[in-house]
Amino acid sequence: MSNFTVVYAVNVPHYGRTQIEAPTAAEAIAVAKHRDPAEICTERDRSSAACARIVSIIDDDGRSIAEGLTLDGAFMRYGGHPAWLLCEASPAMLESLQKLVARSDDLLYALACPNGRHEHLVERLCAACHVARAVIAAANGEN
Repeated sequence: MSNFTVVYAVNVPHYGRTQIEAPTAAEAIAVAKHRDPAEICTERDRSSAACARIVSIIDDDGRSIAEGLTLDGAFMRYGGHPAWLLCEASPAMLESLQKLVARSDDLLYALACPNGRHEHLVERLCAACHVARAVIAAANGEN
């Protein structure tokens, strides 16, 4: 029987309140953005814990046998509102790429002229479809 060291992690939200005096709502928002939430948020809410994960599993010989295993399907991403918008839009973008790839043969056929005037467009479309296929594979967890 072997022993393994398992490191777990979970993100637990902390909440806190403070008073801000300001002449306008806009100034109150500006002041609030410059406060350090780590100094204010001291009340833990364990019932809202998220991003449960196994950080690592190490065997008796000190070898890592697993890292970064999610346990609740949640993940965190930095980048603020633009990154959130990208995550929200990604299903529609993936669907668009899938449609593009599905119709790529038709598009290529329509662009192909016997006189070769659009050959450079066909090459560019082929390259775009190659990238789109790779994005679709990555989104589906394929390598």
